[in-house]
Amino acid sequence: MKKNFAKKSVLGFLTAAAVIGALAGCAKQESKPSEAQTSKASEAASEGTKTAESTTAAGENKTEPITIYAATGGSPKPFTFVDKDNTLTGHNIELIKAIFERLPQYKLEIEVTDFPSIFAGLDSDRYQIGVNNFAKNEKRKEKYLFTDPIFANEYVAIFKKDNAKAETIESWDDLSGLKTISQAGINITTALENYNAANPSKPINIEYSEEDLVLQIQDVEAGKYDFVLMDKPMFEYYQKEFNFNVTGVSLNNDVSKDLMGEPFSYLIVSKGNETLVEDLNKALKEVIEDGTSKEINLKWFGNDYSPSYK
Repeated sequence: MKKNFAKKSVLGFLTAAAVIGALAGCAKQESKPSEAQTSKASEAASEGTKTAESTTAAGENKTEPITIYAATGGSPKPFTFVDKDNTLTGHNIELIKAIFERLPQYKLEIEVTDFPSIFAGLDSDRYQIGVNNFAKNEKRKEKYLFTDPIFANEYVAIFKKDNAKAETIESWDDLSGLKTISQAGINITTALENYNAANPSKPINIEYSEEDLVLQIQDVEAGKYDFVLMDKPMFEYYQKEFNFNVTGVSLNNDVSKDLMGEPFSYLIVSKGNETLVEDLNKALKEVIEDGTSKEINLKWFGNDYSPSYK
């Protein structure tokens, strides 16, 4: 009995050892891809990159898209805004999405934030792109990169309909003595202030306000102000929606030139992302040349304001 028990004990030990050995072998084989993935994740984290690598079943490396964070203030409409369904939309938003559809190496994430936070986020590289119908100026050129133009702008002076003055605007002097409303810090207001500084004896009367552009047009319509200057595409959009009793006078003279040293808007990009700018410009050119930009412009404005690179 003891002999048989000893034999059974030996067989049981050998069987258990074989099972444990097999399990250990499986565990060793299964740990290899996990170790590789852990190593890659650690390397990515230590380098501060937004890329990661995953190991396929065949053991091949596959590069995942780099996540690019874009920020917008969610206004002005119709360039960027949140609609009644709480969805971010608008000309700039559709355009940047069309651009990234042609850039599979990137994944786009758009965040809505207050306007000053766009610049703070670009400064820290929390955001790589600012998308808010941005104009270019010297201060911004010192701090940020710019893509090629995404939008060719124009300006209009808006008068109450049947105002005879609207037919005689040929220069800044023709606006002297008139009363207007404008927001502090924007290029239109700066141009008005520059005129007044150079012509103290015949100034344009400026009332500063944070009032919405729709309300500004209504104030002109009601006769509270003589005129207001604004982007032509924006005016056309609002006029189509509200049918104001006003007229918009295109400014193709020295007034327009002062307002539009560079009559374009751009995507702005945080410093150090030169390769991203190159990729954006390449895709942007495709979007313009294949008619996608025109389609987006016609949807929001009824006219095509796509820049020409010819």
